Amino acid sequence: MIDIHTHILSGLDDGARDMEDSLSMAALALKSGVHTLVATSHANTGGFFKEYSIEEYLQRLEAFRKALDEVKLPLRVFSGMEIYMTREVPRMIREGRLLSLNQTGYFLTEFSFGIEQEEMDEMLHDLMELGVTPVIAHPERYRCVQESESGIAKWKNRGCLLQVNRGSIFGRFGSGAKQCVDRLLDQHMVTCIASDAHKPYERTTYMADIKEYMEQEYSFEYSKKLLYDNPKRILEGEKVVQ
Repeated sequence: MIDIHTHILSGLDDGARDMEDSLSMAALALKSGVHTLVATSHANTGGFFKEYSIEEYLQRLEAFRKALDEVKLPLRVFSGMEIYMTREVPRMIREGRLLSLNQTGYFLTEFSFGIEQEEMDEMLHDLMELGVTPVIAHPERYRCVQESESGIAKWKNRGCLLQVNRGSIFGRFGSGAKQCVDRLLDQHMVTCIASDAHKPYERTTYMADIKEYMEQEYSFEYSKKLLYDNPKRILEGEKVVQ
């Protein structure tokens, strides 16, 4: 499996606390069948976390890769950020201050959970004007999407991708998110499933259970599409089949 949304790098956000946490998360991912993941630390957080430079991010990523080699954990880790959407994001992307997923045209984006659909529409429009493709993180957790999937369906039809959280499917973010993600899955609106892992002991990198669930509740083909095929296309910068 390929997991495109994790907070596995230490010291940058509310994810891994130190290298020991990072390595524990890596070992758990491998044990569960994940061989590739993206280290998507929170970015452009408006003061929620200490802002970091791309240089600092890349230094921490390289240190983590080196540590993986030293302990012989064969996990591939690619670069990326979970970008909190504001009006400034398009300018920051033009200025090279934010990272896409593995240096492709795909950017992992998140919004305020209480955002109104109209404001989300405006932000997505401005972002797509750059010619990049938003990968919308956990849409099932946004109130406007829970109230109606029509707005997010419009953006999917325009080329945006939808990444839902493993935890939402198991009901760990409340009934609203669970009911919404079930509808999105049933309507085949989901592009990929990711862990959104933060720690080695909660919201983890373990993904074997979601693979089993998807195969049992849907099909092997659908599970493979959301947990391997589409994530692979994203990381290779290829067009994702909607």
